[in-house]
Amino acid sequence: MSDTDIVKFATEGNRDLHILFGSQSGNSEGLAEKWQKEAPRYGLNPTVHDMDGFDIKSMSEMTRVMIICSTWGEGEMPDNAEELYDEAKDAGKILSKTNFSVCSLGDTGYDLFCQSGKDWDKTLQDIGGSRIYDRVDCDVDYEMPAEEWMKGVMPKLACVGDDGAFVPGLEEKMIAYASGMEIDEPEEEMEAIGGTTAYQAMATVPLFFKKPNKWLKRVKGVLAEDDLPTTGIEKAKDMFKELRKITLKSLPQGRDYIALVDNEKCIGCTQCVYYCNFASIDMISWDLNARTSQFESKKALILDDTCVGCTLCAFACPVEAITMESKV
Repeated sequence: MSDTDIVKFATEGNRDLHILFGSQSGNSEGLAEKWQKEAPRYGLNPTVHDMDGFDIKSMSEMTRVMIICSTWGEGEMPDNAEELYDEAKDAGKILSKTNFSVCSLGDTGYDLFCQSGKDWDKTLQDIGGSRIYDRVDCDVDYEMPAEEWMKGVMPKLACVGDDGAFVPGLEEKMIAYASGMEIDEPEEEMEAIGGTTAYQAMATVPLFFKKPNKWLKRVKGVLAEDDLPTTGIEKAKDMFKELRKITLKSLPQGRDYIALVDNEKCIGCTQCVYYCNFASIDMISWDLNARTSQFESKKALILDDTCVGCTLCAFACPVEAITMESKV
């Protein structure tokens, strides 16, 4: 196909690209949004999908699919991907023209490294999908390998025709075509979502987040339960799963920032520990006079070597004792 008109191929017919993300802390979503901006260079029309609420049956009509998925806890799907993955496992052979590739985010500190991405990779093939490019398994420092994966898979998907068939011999032309494209970057608009102060590109130091009233009401309701766990992320996981899912949808991200705890405000409730996805918070002994009838005399301590600035703990704190400070 060396005589193919690459401009015509890249600009005519069905050029849709679907990017699905499964995200616990926002990293997968961030990559999906970043690559959405890159796709037009290859003549692709990208759409980003949150796995939460996505209809697996609709994938049967898609010819180009990118999956970016993180792994939560001990090899588990992130909250927004669980339901879709369960549906996919039972979907049967519904894919006949879908070309896919998977980018998996994880942490080699866990035994089941990148297990969610591995599960998606296998399941999409099981239900009839065609793996157009090998899966990449990214460790905590995921940016570089993820970017290399994108540069490999994007031209491959761009060489898929209307009928879902990969057209060999076009990749070099497609890469050359993409290198000559200029993409206009739209200015990001700031807006208030669900009562939460919109993320302002981490420009304000320190950052302080007002929590949505609905979310805060549910948090207080959970705290009032007699069976509230006092230790252990795993024990609290089910109880806080829905709250975590609500919160993650409006989380800002910033690797140049770190959470700080105001010890005068901290009541030692351990809720931030339950919410942290990176085991970055410890509870340390404090003044015995701080003991209350409900909580132990401990305060939250942020471990700055593992905190990624996801702000989840700031949203979770019921007494607004956690703010985000710049590392620089």
